[in-house]
Amino acid sequence: MAETETAAPPPPPRTSRKVQKSMAAFETAEGVGARVKRSVGTPGMWNPSPFLILDWATVERGAGFPTHPHRGMSTLTWVLDGTMQHEDFLGNKGVLGTGDAQWMTAGRGIVHSEMPLFPEDGPGTATSLQLWIDLPAAKKMVKPSYQDRKASSMGRAAWDGGSVTVVVGEVCGASGPIKPTGADGMLFADFSLERAGAEAWAAVEPGHTAIVYVLSGTLRIGETTLEAHHAAVLSAGEDETGVLLSKPSGRKPTRAVLIAGKPLDQPVVQQGPFVVTSREAAAQAVKDFQAGRNGFEKAPGWVSEIGKSARPGGGRRRRD
Repeated sequence: MAETETAAPPPPPRTSRKVQKSMAAFETAEGVGARVKRSVGTPGMWNPSPFLILDWATVERGAGFPTHPHRGMSTLTWVLDGTMQHEDFLGNKGVLGTGDAQWMTAGRGIVHSEMPLFPEDGPGTATSLQLWIDLPAAKKMVKPSYQDRKASSMGRAAWDGGSVTVVVGEVCGASGPIKPTGADGMLFADFSLERAGAEAWAAVEPGHTAIVYVLSGTLRIGETTLEAHHAAVLSAGEDETGVLLSKPSGRKPTRAVLIAGKPLDQPVVQQGPFVVTSREAAAQAVKDFQAGRNGFEKAPGWVSEIGKSARPGGGRRRRD
């Protein structure tokens, strides 16, 4: 008997998400002498789970984010221009250039520094985008970990008038090299649209939280036009299979980051750099850090070498 061929099921129809909420990023001082534009993590865009904070940061010589702790969350850092360094009390070190990325899972506890690296002479600026991701309650106390990936390893795809660089997840047939801890199904992709009318379609898992941040130019989603340094939380209807990004006008290329992830059904209590699920756990995190226990055994007395480049008397603040 001849084998019967089975036709592949047709792809789902392309029904685009829409902008549910948008806002301009709020500029504020952070760390030592650094300036950030914060969108997620402000009162107008608080905890679109699993995402906690999204900062576009500009760091000059003598500024940065010296020694500070974390618990209960992960960070993804995407270097847009210049060079950033990482150092933590577990002995992990990394130097990230333009287009490089790192994923750090704080888990039960980590202390680290994030500082720019410049040539010995002359001014310099490092620009990066950093995303804080909440960990599921069951993974809040996992062992901390660190990974970084070079620009050459990023997933890439291109088409007429556009391109994408994929850091996490899969979009447009390209896959990112970062394997996130506690963030299954996450997507982080950097889109470029070169001319008016150029479009990009990105499939997004139904029900997942999706956020767009415009780095430059203007971006159109449905009936909404977003300017540079504006963020948008997208709708999440059951029938919405992705998002259509388009460049409405203007000569300057549009660059925007699409972030998506599965929301967590859990409370969020953020005590500065500690992200837990109750006030009691927040108080315990502070006590553990101060006493050097339950994941912070290496914290007492540890100061990163790279953090010493921050300006003396610069008004040191933790990145929280």
